[in-house]
Amino acid sequence: MKQYVLIGVGIFALALAGKHFLLSSASVPDAEPAATLLPLQEPCNLHQAPCVARDAAGHSLRFSITPDTIPLMQDLTVSVETAGFNGIQSARLTVEGVNMFMGYQYADLRPVDAATALAGKLVLPVCSMETMQWNASLLLTLQNGARYQADFPFSTSR
Repeated sequence: MKQYVLIGVGIFALALAGKHFLLSSASVPDAEPAATLLPLQEPCNLHQAPCVARDAAGHSLRFSITPDTIPLMQDLTVSVETAGFNGIQSARLTVEGVNMFMGYQYADLRPVDAATALAGKLVLPVCSMETMQWNASLLLTLQNGARYQADFPFSTSR
């Protein structure tokens, strides 16, 4: 019996030493800086008008989806008008279901006409629920590394 206890203690000690070695030698990539959240201005109903998120420092995002009926399984155009941002490097929209997980839908937004206008395409999947709640999270990354995020809730019906 003593032999089994000693063997167990030895294996446990080796496992702890191995874990410590692996964790101390693993290189962890630099984490991206946290994004500054832009508060959503009320009211916000994308079926009626664009939604706006802004902060006190003058950063503003005006977000819309067309057609405003937001049909499922059809091309949607996502448009963003920006104000107060210098040197936008990238803009990515991530849409996810709130009341049911439907995977993630992505749209990389590209500049349109003016440097302050961005647009992209998106297709939302059909859900078994009659009314689906969604959250569209827009992440802007500036050339200086600063990141800004705004969340826009909306719903669809099948």
